[in-house]
Amino acid sequence: AKGCWISGALESMLQSSQRASSCLLRHSAHACADITGFGLLGHLLEMVRASGTGVRLSLTSIPSLEGAMETIQAGIVSSLQDQNIRLHRAIRNFKLVSKEPAYQLIFDPQTSGGLLASIPARQSEACVATLKSIGYRHASIIGIVEEKNSKHEPILIETKCNFRYF
Repeated sequence: AKGCWISGALESMLQSSQRASSCLLRHSAHACADITGFGLLGHLLEMVRASGTGVRLSLTSIPSLEGAMETIQAGIVSSLQDQNIRLHRAIRNFKLVSKEPAYQLIFDPQTSGGLLASIPARQSEACVATLKSIGYRHASIIGIVEEKNSKHEPILIETKCNFRYF
């Protein structure tokens, strides 16, 4: 890994989530999880199962640290990656999206990987703007919560979508 990639990762891991969690509460967060060893998909799946909902996730909207795509494309992944990939069964269209380069990122186990929160749509853009203004430059809207169709898996991944509200 390049030194600047490691420096960026360390900087991200050292950033406290305290101010972010306060901001999320002010914007009426319904649920929140810190992204750790189960990766983004594992924690998202815990949230949708607990709430009985589904999620449309935008693969292109998921932020990543500098160098993450390069290391994945070089075949360098965490030793926990294989364990997390088994969760692909929760993705309705995993066969279609599994060829996308960023697909591997949703399974990447993190150490202090940031927060995943459910915010009311009408407050989401203001929340992201506030998060960015207080130093969380990777803050992003990555999906939308939907009613879960009991006939389908709860996660649908889109590759060409950015979610915007109001």
